[in-house]
Amino acid sequence: MLAVLFMVALSLAGCFGFAPRKIDESAFAHNVVSAEKENVRVSIAVLNEQEEDQYFGRPYGIARLVSPHKTDTGFIFTNLSEGAKYVNVELWHAKGVINIGFFLQLPNGRFDYETADFDGLYARNQRKAVSLNQLRQVLANFQCCASSPKGRNGDPLNIVLIGSESEVVAALVQQNWDPTHTLAAGSVKQTIVAFLSGARYRYSPVSSLYLFGRRQDIALQKARGTINQRNHMRLWLSPYTYQGRDVWIGQISRDIGFRFTTASPSLTTHKIDPDVDDSRDYLIEDLAAVGAIQTLAYVKGAGVSTVEHPAHNLTGDPYYTDGLRVVIFLASEPVPIEQVDFIKWENLPLDKH
Repeated sequence: MLAVLFMVALSLAGCFGFAPRKIDESAFAHNVVSAEKENVRVSIAVLNEQEEDQYFGRPYGIARLVSPHKTDTGFIFTNLSEGAKYVNVELWHAKGVINIGFFLQLPNGRFDYETADFDGLYARNQRKAVSLNQLRQVLANFQCCASSPKGRNGDPLNIVLIGSESEVVAALVQQNWDPTHTLAAGSVKQTIVAFLSGARYRYSPVSSLYLFGRRQDIALQKARGTINQRNHMRLWLSPYTYQGRDVWIGQISRDIGFRFTTASPSLTTHKIDPDVDDSRDYLIEDLAAVGAIQTLAYVKGAGVSTVEHPAHNLTGDPYYTDGLRVVIFLASEPVPIEQVDFIKWENLPLDKH
């Protein structure tokens, strides 16, 4: 793990034009720890203060105390991520705490959100600014589901997020959602290997669904123990704006299994938890936990289906829903959960909470 963390530090440093000096491995012989297993030998060494200065040109740590009017620099070791990362800096001072969050797009891997040109999706005359009442009408009358390229109904469109691309992705990445790899031969192979081995695949691709005549603009997932289990969502940038902010329409569900099928171009698909409302409401809890919600509302439009008479997605999985979409207006600054506003378009589904 130390070796991985060390490489991460080097890659982050490279973003700022810094390159450590060439490493003389013999210099670390005094504190090397080695182990050998299955004819593989691994050696790890931790730099001391003199070696930090020698190879980095400065201590890589940041001082715990920074005096007024002073500047301190250094390196922070972090877990390896692909595609996106959220970094939170917490500063303590005599009068309280300052939290500053950074959302970073990482230059590694191939991800769904990288394939969309958000600035070029719509001409200026195609974007429509709507009032709050107009937004409610648009969402209530909007089609129920994402679809196949030929228009067959797929998963229900049960979430709406209002905010910029960076606000949307930053809020989700902060809560351990990961962007998904694009659907390609390499990612399909990795998916199958993870399925056969029972491993977790944090960036497992999702199949394509369509809205506005195109596949999803952003896909993210929150992995759990194995590839069989995850929460995942697809988002599309709509042609509507509210108070100058983007309106994203999407779908969220929870995977509970994995199977091979000829109904998918990749010959694989996940089986979804039929209670899609549970996944929708989990997203509310997830974003509220980090103060990412300014205002919340429910609106009709997803189409009601029941346990006795479920609807079905493109791969035949049954699902049921109360037909409500959650509308989340993202906060620009953290908002405590007790201060979240609620717009009474539709009542909270209290029978589930």
